[in-house]
Amino acid sequence: MKTTSSYNKSQIMKRAWNIYKGNNPYSYSFSAALRRAWEVEKATLEYEAREARKAAIEAENAAAKAKRISNADTYWAAGAAAYYNNARPGQYFGD
Repeated sequence: MKTTSSYNKSQIMKRAWNIYKGNNPYSYSFSAALRRAWEVEKATLEYEAREARKAAIEAENAAAKAKRISNADTYWAAGAAAYYNNARPGQYFGD
């Protein structure tokens, strides 16, 4: 099974040795520690991809919101100018 992303195998081996030497349930054998290191690496890559997608969606939404707000400001200013255009000096509008 070929994946599109590359793994840092040096980091995986270092993590496996740290797990193997540590005091945790995955340190019974080096093979168990290596399996756990691969699981952590794959989960990390999935998390980073998910966060990148989330950031892209948030940026797209922010751009769309800014466009809506700028259009709304233009319409509001035109409406306010039309509303207050024929006002007498000192007239109270209730706002």
